[in-house]
Amino acid sequence: MKVNIALLTVTDTRTFDNDKSGAILVTKIKEANHILIDRKICKDNKDDITSILKEWINKKEIDVVITTGGTGSVSYTHLTLPTT
Repeated sequence: MKVNIALLTVTDTRTFDNDKSGAILVTKIKEANHILIDRKICKDNKDDITSILKEWINKKEIDVVITTGGTGSVSYTHLTLPTT
C-alpha cells in the first residue's frame, strides 16, 4: 500500500542542502515505495509550524505528516514538541 507523505523539518539552521534528517527520511520514504507529496523546512516558530501542519492535514491527498528537527538545545525558542 502506497502512502502519500508530507515531510516538515523544523530548524533554525538547516537548509535543503544540509538537512540530514530530512534527506534520510526522503530516502526511506522512496525505498518503501511511498510518495512524497510535499517537503518543507521552516524556522522553529509556533505560527509557522501550525500553519504548515494545518495546511497539510486539510489536504485529502496527504495521508501522513512527518515532522523532524526542532530538537537542538532545549530552550524557550524550541516549540516543535508542544506545537505538534
